[in-house]
Amino acid sequence: MMDDKLKNLQRMFETVLDTSRKIENSYNELKGKFEVLEGKLERNRKYLENILRSIDSGVCAVDLEGKITTFNRKATLVFNISEDEAKGKYFGEVFAIDKLEYASAGNIVEFFKGGKKVNINVEGELKILDVSASLVLEESRESGAVIVFSDITQVEKLKEESAKREKLAVIGQMAASIAHDIKNPLASIELLVPLLDDGAKKDIVENIMVSIKRINNIINNTLLFTKTINYTPEKIDTIELANEVKLELMTQIRDAKFVENIEKFEFVSDKNLLKSAIVNVLSNAFDAARSSVEFKVYRNKKAVFEVIDDGEGINDLDKIFEPFYTDKKNGTGLGLAIVREAIDVLNGKIEVKTSDNGTIFRIIL
Repeated sequence: MMDDKLKNLQRMFETVLDTSRKIENSYNELKGKFEVLEGKLERNRKYLENILRSIDSGVCAVDLEGKITTFNRKATLVFNISEDEAKGKYFGEVFAIDKLEYASAGNIVEFFKGGKKVNINVEGELKILDVSASLVLEESRESGAVIVFSDITQVEKLKEESAKREKLAVIGQMAASIAHDIKNPLASIELLVPLLDDGAKKDIVENIMVSIKRINNIINNTLLFTKTINYTPEKIDTIELANEVKLELMTQIRDAKFVENIEKFEFVSDKNLLKSAIVNVLSNAFDAARSSVEFKVYRNKKAVFEVIDDGEGINDLDKIFEPFYTDKKNGTGLGLAIVREAIDVLNGKIEVKTSDNGTIFRIIL
């Protein structure tokens, strides 16, 4: 009897041990599978992160509240902030869109429905983004949203520049045609007007001749603006250049104090193009000045030409180089447009600083 009980107990013990071994084996098997899955999950996570880092579009994920959970490398470059700085902030805070300041994921998706172009200000720099958004679903339930955007600032600028050039080409052709039609009869008038001078009409004839010269100047500027500008380099002496510029502006110089600070050196450029640009800038400076104009030439690795007036400053600084834009009563709006074209051909740049106390034009070659 006792032996039977011991045998049963032994069988039960063996059964428990066997079950324990099976459980342990199952556990080890599950642990191995879990480690494999965990490794796959980590590899997938890293793979996804690499994709997000590598793609050339900004990617921003938000939770249901609209707070940022993911901010890829391209997004950090566009907004000039790190992913850690962006995480936890509301989408509307980072993108600085008033309507989305504290918006939820659903409202963000609704706002960008069908895609939208938005202008954003990043540390004073205007950027144009093409943005789309969609909801993220987990088991048919909303868990947030993902916003994908591209920085199309340069593309839009190129489109705008192309449209401007097309418009200017049409205007230029029309202006050139009108200028040619006026130039021929004007030349005849210029020859005939002096014949009217019998001594008593001297003042009238002089006024007519001044007006004819002004019309001629407008026509020449128009033709200069519409034709292709060629670059002919030569060695230029700054003192000789300054003297030639001064000679062309002699009439205006008499009406204002003119200060010259010319450093003597030689450089290579197109003398006629450069002289035309400087004369146009100086002519504007004399028109704007209260009492004085300064012309400076110096070398700072590159040749620098500065024209400084003590006028009231320029109001529409972003428009002054546009053809036919002028705030002068008798201006044509072509002078500074020609200057910009000439400086572009000379492979230089022009800078403008203005205030209530005057304006500085700086040409750098």
